[in-house]
Amino acid sequence: MAKTDEKSLEQIQREIAEVELQTGQLNLAEARKRNETFLAAEEARRRGNRQRQAELKQGREGREAIVTECRHKSGGSPNNILHGGGIGSFSVISRAIMPDGVTRLLQCPRCRMREYFRPLTRQEEVKLKKNDSEKVERYLQLKDLFETSKDLGLEHGELRGPTFFFQNEAGVPVIPEMR
Repeated sequence: MAKTDEKSLEQIQREIAEVELQTGQLNLAEARKRNETFLAAEEARRRGNRQRQAELKQGREGREAIVTECRHKSGGSPNNILHGGGIGSFSVISRAIMPDGVTRLLQCPRCRMREYFRPLTRQEEVKLKKNDSEKVERYLQLKDLFETSKDLGLEHGELRGPTFFFQNEAGVPVIPEMR
């Protein structure tokens, strides 16, 4: 007790202030280190995301290039089966009816093209042609593929998966109740 008695109130308060200052400095250094670690991890995550997006884009562009090069016809050579065609060739595009009964999935087994196509009515087609030229061009490309696959494709080229179509007495489609 004699030692504490020797220290004045000012000295004790000064020691307390020094300890509080040191504690604050340590807390600040720890917070800075945590912030730096967090910022470094965030930058690594962003860098990884940018790299992954670039890889995905490159893959999409490569696939689009293959689909663009493909003629979607039988024939071709072992060196390049994408360039089918000739006198006895036929369309290799298969058509699958989707569960809605209207949309068709057009697929080419050579280039792995997969496109969804919904034939439009005349009124819908006229309305589309008035509004959006890009969509018209895309629609006409898909319509051409669809018609080619029907006209020059395999006789039984339209596939239908398992469907369950239930109707009530009036012929209206219904979803049956589970019991």
